[in-house]
Amino acid sequence: MKPISINKKCAIFDFDGTIADTNSIHAKAFQMVFELLYIDNFHYEEYMGRKTIEVFKDFFHTHNLNYSEDKIVQMVKLKQSLARELMLTQLVSYDGAISFLKLLKQKGKILVLATSSSREGVSVGLKKLGIYEQFDYILTGDDVKMAKPDPEIFLKSLQLVNVKADEAVVIEDSLSGALAAQRANIEVIIVNNRKMGKSYYFTSYSKLINELIHL
Repeated sequence: MKPISINKKCAIFDFDGTIADTNSIHAKAFQMVFELLYIDNFHYEEYMGRKTIEVFKDFFHTHNLNYSEDKIVQMVKLKQSLARELMLTQLVSYDGAISFLKLLKQKGKILVLATSSSREGVSVGLKKLGIYEQFDYILTGDDVKMAKPDPEIFLKSLQLVNVKADEAVVIEDSLSGALAAQRANIEVIIVNNRKMGKSYYFTSYSKLINELIHL
């Protein structure tokens, strides 16, 4: 891979699986809810990067299970509450993620967090890691109607900071996030996950930083 440049005004970060290792936390929280329903065939990796309510609805639809809207909302609230509790004791950032954020901040980049998670949940995570103040703007699943891979959250991010698509870069880990960025015509860098399409891909932040030739 050739060295890359992030000569951009704005860097837009996902949170779950990108900055913080939350996938195991969300998987456990979902599992705890499904266990109450005596369901044991849920696999979180099939739904990563999506809104909690969409995960429940899609799973129930796929498996022909009927639950009322009120019941699903209760499940969403329980799952989110469990995830927040787990974050307080188990959440860690990926090696190099916070250093990379601080490096971009020092270089004067506008930092935006764009996540499908709830604002309450991601706020807990950011404060636990001590990086809440690093971001100039935070957009969550509460701020958009459509979840990734719809590009709404990234398009809204561009509008919020008043930059063009070619003046921003997205850092993501999931296929849905990568597709959303590409549909918004924003260059995307993938970290902590397998190679997807034509996106830049790095297995760690240290490798990403080593490849950078310009910030």
